[in-house]
Amino acid sequence: MKKPDIVKYIKEKHPELDLKSIKDVVDEIFEVMAEALAKGEKIEIRKIGSFRVLKRKKPLKGRKRVSYSKTVHFKPGKVLKRALKSVSLEGEKNAKSKK
Repeated sequence: MKKPDIVKYIKEKHPELDLKSIKDVVDEIFEVMAEALAKGEKIEIRKIGSFRVLKRKKPLKGRKRVSYSKTVHFKPGKVLKRALKSVSLEGEKNAKSKK
């Protein structure tokens, strides 16, 4: 699902809202999240999960100094984990039947 799909989904659920307002709010949410992560802040969305910035070592062969990069880590919440258990992945049935 991409950002326009999210806007479309919200519009279908709330036809009384105009499309531009929905798009503006969705854009603002993602902008606030990006700014918070850029500052190193943790974002926690109850039932869904949390985002935080991690510092990872860059693999450098033969070098003594370790270089680091930043990456965003997502940890799913309990409700999302439970929901994912009922979802089958593409090819999952084929992989199980071949065993």
